[in-house]
Amino acid sequence: MLTRRELMSALGATVAFSRVLRPPAANAAANRVPANVGSQSPLPLQEALRRFLGYRYGAFIHWGPATVSGKEISWSRQVQTPQKEYDALYQKFNPVEFDAEAWVKTLQKGGFHYLIYVTKHHEGFAMWNTRTTDHNIMHSPFGRDVVKEISLACRKLNFPLCFYYSIADFYHPDCIGAADSFGTNYGAPGYNLPPGQRPDFNRYVTYMKAQLRELTEGYGPVVGWWFDGGWQKQWTYERGRDLYDYVRGLQPDVLMDHRVGGAYNGKVYLPTWFPQDEGRRVGDYAVLEVDMPRFNRDVPWEYTTPANDRSYSWTPGPYGEPNKWLDNLIRSACGDGNYVLGVSAPPTGRFQPELIGRLEQAGAWLQRYGQSVYGTRGGAYKRTNLYGSTCKGNVIYLHVLATAVSHLVLPPLPKKIVAASMLNGGEVKVTQTGRDVTVDINPYDLQIPSTVVVLELDGSAEDIAPIGEIPVNRNVPVKSSNADTGRDAMASDGNPATFWQGDGKTQPAWLEYDLGHEQSISRAVLFEGRYEGERAHIQKFQIQVRSGNEDWKGVMNVNGWGGESDTAAFDEWPISVSHPEVRFAPVKARYVRLKLVRTVDLPVIHEFELYER
Repeated sequence: MLTRRELMSALGATVAFSRVLRPPAANAAANRVPANVGSQSPLPLQEALRRFLGYRYGAFIHWGPATVSGKEISWSRQVQTPQKEYDALYQKFNPVEFDAEAWVKTLQKGGFHYLIYVTKHHEGFAMWNTRTTDHNIMHSPFGRDVVKEISLACRKLNFPLCFYYSIADFYHPDCIGAADSFGTNYGAPGYNLPPGQRPDFNRYVTYMKAQLRELTEGYGPVVGWWFDGGWQKQWTYERGRDLYDYVRGLQPDVLMDHRVGGAYNGKVYLPTWFPQDEGRRVGDYAVLEVDMPRFNRDVPWEYTTPANDRSYSWTPGPYGEPNKWLDNLIRSACGDGNYVLGVSAPPTGRFQPELIGRLEQAGAWLQRYGQSVYGTRGGAYKRTNLYGSTCKGNVIYLHVLATAVSHLVLPPLPKKIVAASMLNGGEVKVTQTGRDVTVDINPYDLQIPSTVVVLELDGSAEDIAPIGEIPVNRNVPVKSSNADTGRDAMASDGNPATFWQGDGKTQPAWLEYDLGHEQSISRAVLFEGRYEGERAHIQKFQIQVRSGNEDWKGVMNVNGWGGESDTAAFDEWPISVSHPEVRFAPVKARYVRLKLVRTVDLPVIHEFELYER
């Protein structure tokens, strides 16, 4: 497993990317990062991770018998579809229009650079010809090895492939605790053990390893494994470490997400990042599906959402807008992460024309502007509400995300800008001083989802330490609910090593800031304790504002997965899991209060940051 130091060294110094300062030719292949999958010699792990992060845009396909019901895969078992009926859906699954090569060609035309395919979800149904269980695709009316056909199509078309595999298995009686997830039961196992046998989780792990060996040896090599489903208390750090080592032994250069580790701690399954204790980290990159992570170059990450805004499995109904997918991709790349779009096919096996058309719309934008995303790092400027940036070699791609903003004043750059242009061929004027960088764009050249300004520097853009705007509450007067005010300033002093801690005497605890004069704010970032996301304590907070002698006015209630609404299953999750950043409509105020509505144990805040944009 890579240490943070090894990762940063590998990402910062391994490859020099080419520079293009004019609108590229309409050639998707020119933007493609080489797959190099199936080569004779395995890549060094650092190079494998660099290659993976360079893909930037992936497709996530959850497709199997669950599509027959038109409901979500696994999560509808026993909740919407009775368990026995759900487990028998494969008997009706006969997608005669399925064509793996057609799938991959559609994804390539849509601008995707890799595919994650679900080989087995929590429901326990195997989509390949496995010898480990009869509960597999070969016993459906379709009777074809879907994973094999996808693997061969990806290899033929040089399209990088990752496999999703769920550690949890509702169907298998030895997978103890799998079907009890976050207060909901998803049904009994699909069959009974022989008389006299008791459930044995060790036996299940042996079963799971046999499946992973089959998939690696018969269907690989693959770029990576997207593990999921380790919420059972039986899935400990030690088991995660063992599985990581086992899979790495099967394929030395394969990558694994952080959910392979023992992420569950009795309350939270989806930590935002790895624990900061390097000795407890398992996996190579973090995966997020609740809210987009904030800018983070220290931990490689991947963010995913479904294309239909409802579910990852196919369900009847419309799809989302391509510009929204591109916005997620651009913002992810500007945050130094990958974006994965969940797509699927109906029971026929053929992508719907509406989906294909929308994917092609996004692909057309990427064919022209993809160089500003593929193969880049996030930075040198950190992402805000109005803009973000990526970089490659000595070039910064400034993504202007706001369509009504043609004039930007950015923090100063430590290197000289020697040329400026726009990828759409429009007009831009850039002025650089020691205090700031001013960018003026012809308003008629602004585009959706992003207007890309190209800044060429006199040195490496990738070597510049990420530059963020200064929070409006940095080192301003602050007071808190604590009787002892000695640590109050540490919540917003810009030093992540210091922290404020509530004394537990006032409920709810609070921090109040005097910004000095009325200012506009529209974004907040809260950094909790050392084990942020896994053991953090703040579950719900409110941002309040006032000016002069007015009463406090609530701006944003933040809690759980559901944002401003209560979502029972996830309401008690730490805020750092569900809301790494909080964005809201701009509001003007001189005084701002962070009210910690619900916490477990004493709340700890390393930094609370408020931004104008």
